[in-house]
Order: sequence, then structure tokens, then C-alpha cells
Amino acid sequence: MSGVSTGGSGPSGDVVELAGFLCLTCLCVAAGVAFVMDAGHPSARRVAFKIDDTINPNDASPASLARLPRIGPARARGIVSYRSRFSEGSAQWPVFRRAEDLGTVTGIGPATIKAVRPWLSFDSHAPGEPDVAARDLDR
Repeated sequence: MSGVSTGGSGPSGDVVELAGFLCLTCLCVAAGVAFVMDAGHPSARRVAFKIDDTINPNDASPASLARLPRIGPARARGIVSYRSRFSEGSAQWPVFRRAEDLGTVTGIGPATIKAVRPWLSFDSHAPGEPDVAARDLDR
């Protein structure tokens, strides 16, 4: 009774199962590669911010700083720690006056500064003190 189909248990059934398995495997690998490539793309972390959101590194919380591209929790804690150490006993405020000043924090270099620049804002007054424009309106 050769040539009679036995429901996929013969050689032709094995070939079909193997072909299906290979197609599914290739599809999974392609999806995984696409996911990894998108996760590494510079715009991948930008979705956490609206384009008009900015953060002042002189008074932002570690959680807010960690949302910035290329920062994360460890670097955010480093920024806050540096800010605290620098501002203690110093009459000079703010600690960070421009994006490049973040380069003084361990682990932050030119690439990180370039990535976070669009989401940073800076001011020249200490926390709790009104800015110059607000003081001028009071006069």
C-alpha cells in the first residue's frame, strides 16, 4: 500500500512540517531583529517626552532625569549627587548653566549631552527664588 497518505506521517508530511517550522522560525528571527534595531535607534526613548517638555537639571528629580535619552537611573542619581555636592556651601548658582556643564558628571560625555540637549532648560535663579522676569514685573 505504498503511496497511500497516512495523515502526514510519511516523508512528504515531514517535509511540509519542516517547511512550516522553518518559515515560522525565520519570521520570529526577523521580528526579533527588527525589535532590537528599533530599541537601539536614538528616537526609541524619545517617545517618553512630548516635544515641548523640558527639564531643568538644577532642580529635576532623579525620576524626571532618568527619562532623558541616554541617562537612565544611575546617571540621574549621579547628576543629583553632583548637584548636591556642588551647591553645598557654594554661592554659585545654578550648578548647570548649559548642557555642556553636565559633562562634569561622571559617565556623561558629548554623545549624551547631544542626545539630551533638546529636553533641557536652564535658568539663572536658585530654587524657590523667583526668576529675573518675575521680579521685574513686581516693580
